[in-house]
Amino acid sequence: MKTHLLIIDPQNSFCDPQGELYVPRADLDMTRLSRFIDDKGDFIFRVTVTLDSHNRMHIAHPVWWLDEKGHHPRPFTVIQADDLTNGRYRTVDPQDQAWSLTYLEKTAPHVIWPMHCLAGTWGHKVYAPLSRSLDAWTEKHTDLEFIFKGSSRYTEHFSAIKPSVPVPDDPMTQPNRMLVKTLAKADRILVAGEASSHCVSETVRDLIREAPGLAHKIILLRDCMSSVGGFESLAENFFKDMADQNVQITESARVTLT
Repeated sequence: MKTHLLIIDPQNSFCDPQGELYVPRADLDMTRLSRFIDDKGDFIFRVTVTLDSHNRMHIAHPVWWLDEKGHHPRPFTVIQADDLTNGRYRTVDPQDQAWSLTYLEKTAPHVIWPMHCLAGTWGHKVYAPLSRSLDAWTEKHTDLEFIFKGSSRYTEHFSAIKPSVPVPDDPMTQPNRMLVKTLAKADRILVAGEASSHCVSETVRDLIREAPGLAHKIILLRDCMSSVGGFESLAENFFKDMADQNVQITESARVTLT
């Protein structure tokens, strides 16, 4: 049976307690996932790791925006379309104002995050214990792939399948149907990573939207993912919705691979 392990954004920004957007317990999640790979890696035929990969200037970062007093918003501020139309917020670059309004009209709510997973920085790297396990896995296996997402500064890209809003004429924001096709070749798709409230949730939801027949192949390793603090209800809704769609939800120690 071909088992494909999909690991969503296991990066220092999320998984290290010193990370800019540390997800509570993510370090423990990745330690469990590392142990799982060490113990059962011979039964995994392919591993795909997605990497959140942002520019400093990004629509979800404070530096994109200014309030009425010319200050950048604090992380976790929520900005909506009417905040732009009534002047509460504006973009630092006036040329980004029109697109940002279009974007906000299509997304709600829009949360401003701490700058995180900046390409080329420590925060972008895979959390060290997991990186060591992946390195060891590749000593005997070859199918390890890294997928970068979020490089367009004009849109959020929680999901590894597609962004929140596609940017016209930007190929980086088109649906990643090749990933869907690759996952479809597996008999079993194990999913782990961060965070269950956002990037894991949106990736799995989009995967099922693109290929509903894959739902019964998906196994969520619940003890290898956690929610962004304050967004636990999103994670709980995700798990409930997935159970309703016959997605399996279990803990890593309970998974038997053959």
